[in-house]
Amino acid sequence: MKQANLLKFVMAGALATTGIAAHALDQGGIIKIADNASASSVMSDTGRKIDDSALTAKVKAELLAKKDVPSTKVHVTTRHGVVHLTGSVPESAQKTLVEDTVKGVDGVVDVKNDLKVSAK
Repeated sequence: MKQANLLKFVMAGALATTGIAAHALDQGGIIKIADNASASSVMSDTGRKIDDSALTAKVKAELLAKKDVPSTKVHVTTRHGVVHLTGSVPESAQKTLVEDTVKGVDGVVDVKNDLKVSAK
C-alpha cells in the first residue's frame, strides 16, 4: 500500500516538474492529466476579456476627451480587439469623427461603426 502511494507521489511530481501537464488525484487515487492547451486556453480567454475591457475603457476616455462628440450617446463594446460602436450622433460628420478617433486608439484591431445619425 505504501509503495502504491509512493509511486503515485513520484508520478505526480514527475508530471508537475515537466511543465507539460497539470494533474490531480481523484478519490480513487487515479492521476488525472489535463494538457496545458486547455489550461492556457482558459487563461488566454480571461486575459483577452481583461484586454478588451481595458481597450473599451481607453476608447471611452478618448471619446470623452474629444470635443464635438456626444460621447454619452455612443456605446462601446470590444471583442478580440474589434470595437463595436452603437448609439446615435446628431450629424454624419460626428459619426466619422468618432470612428476616426477610435481607430487611432492603440490596440484597436478594427472598428464596426453602427452609429445612427439622428437629429436632436
